Amino acid sequence: MPQLAPHIFEMLYARGVEHAFGIPGDFALTLYDALADSPIQPVVMTHEPCAGFAADAYSRIRGLGLAVVTYSVGGLNMVNAVAGAYAEKSPLVVISGGPGVRERQEHDLLHHKVKTFDTQKRIYDEVTVYATILDNPLTADREIHRALDYALTFKRPVYLEIPRDMVYAEIPEMEHLPTPVKRTDRSALLEAVAETVEMLQKATFPVILADVEVHRFGLQAEVMELATRLGVPVCSTMLGKSAFPEGHPQYIGVYNGEAGDPRVRDIVEQSDCLLMLGVFMTDINLGLFTAHLDPSRTVYATSERIVIRHHEYSSVLFEDFVRELLARDDLPRFNPANIDPMRPRVCPSDGAITMSGLLYELNRFIDENTLLVTDVGDALFASDDIQTREGTSFLCPAYYTSMGFGVPGVIGAQLADPHRWAIALVGDGAFQMTGMEIVTANRLGLKPVVIVIHNGVYGSLRAMGHAGADFVSIADLDYAQLACALGGCGIAIRTGREMRQALEAARHADRFTLLDVRIASDDVSPALKRLGELFAGRLRG
Repeated sequence: MPQLAPHIFEMLYARGVEHAFGIPGDFALTLYDALADSPIQPVVMTHEPCAGFAADAYSRIRGLGLAVVTYSVGGLNMVNAVAGAYAEKSPLVVISGGPGVRERQEHDLLHHKVKTFDTQKRIYDEVTVYATILDNPLTADREIHRALDYALTFKRPVYLEIPRDMVYAEIPEMEHLPTPVKRTDRSALLEAVAETVEMLQKATFPVILADVEVHRFGLQAEVMELATRLGVPVCSTMLGKSAFPEGHPQYIGVYNGEAGDPRVRDIVEQSDCLLMLGVFMTDINLGLFTAHLDPSRTVYATSERIVIRHHEYSSVLFEDFVRELLARDDLPRFNPANIDPMRPRVCPSDGAITMSGLLYELNRFIDENTLLVTDVGDALFASDDIQTREGTSFLCPAYYTSMGFGVPGVIGAQLADPHRWAIALVGDGAFQMTGMEIVTANRLGLKPVVIVIHNGVYGSLRAMGHAGADFVSIADLDYAQLACALGGCGIAIRTGREMRQALEAARHADRFTLLDVRIASDDVSPALKRLGELFAGRLRG
């Protein structure tokens, strides 16, 4: 019979998981012994939140990620990162060590315990789609299969807690029955697709808004083929950026309501048939809910629901809807020659480096082999005007917006896809939260490029009406010098020319490169400037 923990690791490895992020602790030491004997490589991070961020980024690329931590002080320390993975539909598997079954029965006050022995599991109930304690050998195999089914079906985290005296417990393999989840009703599917085709045939200016679930469900190729057959403009939101190739002649840019590019906003909001595929309807994604989208002219299709005009189809899966729509031979054809492709609102910096100049040079550097991870703040909002090249080249926390994602995220991303350049764009505030994780990249021999927007403030808070507040200022550091002290290459950037030269040098570096980009505190991206105006207006009532 298989042993519990080795069995889990074999199942995960068979599903493409080759790395596990975490920090060992006494309740997880035996678990780490089993991990070390498995084909999965343990990646020991400096802090549990970083382990969660890295595993989240890894899962967004590989389709499944793994974090392994100890009980309470490890697991509870990682909750915020897992909450972000849940909010943004990232299928992350959390495995936590725990007190042994006998220990729980014989000792009431064990270290790391909070309230009850089940406290951590109950907390994870709130940030995962499935959570369980594997304390019964007879049911363990069934619960493992169920957890992985839920993670892969719903694209959300799951939690498995293993008591330390159960790590090598022999468990009988059970007959595996697929998890009872929503199935597509064929007649409802055909009706939904027929209604969509009818809308398209009557339309004069359809637009596709391709968003994050297109990537999560691996539908990039299908959506690109659909767009090509229709010959219509395509855009995305920040969270779904790069779900559609941004160098494609039909791609027009990022839609973000009143906060975004007015040209893209007008094209989307004037469309008489808007196909919203996999869109998260959040305030950040839709410019603080300034989007003006007429439901009578939209097809809204996600894994949660499919709504066409005012008709809801509750028994149709998102991926089935996209594929059936693509299979239709009566789709109309529009003239793509009239589409004005994406035009980033940036220009080079002739003198001192600006946000616009930084983005201009970054756009010149990015190619089809680039993975770009952004943190929140202006690093995120600036992505409106960053032009990526391929479908899975951009990762960000644009819905949950937790600071600190960028540096650990780029480590997870580079391990998940080691054949690409990996770039992290982070603000100095976010870097001060998790930037020390760069030592892990150095230890692993990874060579990411970390671009620190060095302006001495929380730029997004300053732009949102708090320019004079002391609490938006942060400690000023020499990040280039710090990078050198941590074993990397640190370069201070003051001009556009220096930025260009540093990016080229980073291509050939034999270690990680940190670009300390020194920007004025009041210089922000076009997107953040507009969003700040909207937010300040909201605060003023």
